Amino acid sequence: MHPRRRIRSLPPGLGFLIAGVVAVVLFLLVMVPVPQNREALVLRMGRPVRVLNGWGDQGAGLAMRWPVLEQVVWVERRQMAVPLDAASVTTSDGQPLVVDAYAAVRVVDPARLYLALGSADHVPELLRPVLASVVQREVGRRSFAGAMALARGEGLAPLRAAFDREARVYGLAVADVRLRRLAMPEGAALEAVYARMSASREADAAAIAAQAHKDAETIRADAQALAARTYAESFGKDPQFYDFYRAMQSYDTTFAQKGSRTAIVLSPDSAYLRQFRGDSSFKPHSGE
Repeated sequence: MHPRRRIRSLPPGLGFLIAGVVAVVLFLLVMVPVPQNREALVLRMGRPVRVLNGWGDQGAGLAMRWPVLEQVVWVERRQMAVPLDAASVTTSDGQPLVVDAYAAVRVVDPARLYLALGSADHVPELLRPVLASVVQREVGRRSFAGAMALARGEGLAPLRAAFDREARVYGLAVADVRLRRLAMPEGAALEAVYARMSASREADAAAIAAQAHKDAETIRADAQALAARTYAESFGKDPQFYDFYRAMQSYDTTFAQKGSRTAIVLSPDSAYLRQFRGDSSFKPHSGE
């Protein structure tokens, strides 16, 4: 008969140590520490299922996941810069330009970002062609003067809104868009551009002045026709008042000229002065 073997038990301290190591490993596999400046997109079998510490939430800290079945994709929670250098643009009046732009974006839908781009890494590089397309379209719709206004920060809201619409497709929101530099390509003649702009403005001014002169002539002709019609109607309704009114106009023209040294000699019973005597039989067309 073989002697019975003794089973030696582990020392108590070593058993506790092994149990502690196993507990730590299980804890690391199950629990995920989520920092304040990052979002955690949890994937289950490659499909997004939930977001930890998403935009607008305060979910930083420890979160639980299923080991093996679920993976975590980290997404930047802070704003990211999207620079654009030397984009070629042609304005609506045919002036070629070189544009440097800058945009600030943030992730508001990590699941959409992952499904659209297949990754949450290198967002600025992936979004730069989109920004270039929007800048070329929006700046190209404006004249050279309008593009210069954009470079000064005037009227950037449509550009920002257009880029935001494109970015929302990727789960991003646009915080700001700026044109850092707007210049002409090398070899372009600055004087020729300004001369063309000046000629265009002068042509516009001449067209506006011509239209204004035409409108003024039309208004003057309408006013004269209305005055003539009013005089004719008043003569038909009250000939004596019409004669009186015409006499007053004649007196104003004759006697109210400032600085005139012309002397007019009339007899007191002149028919021209009968309105001063209250004689309503005065006829303005009858003369002495």
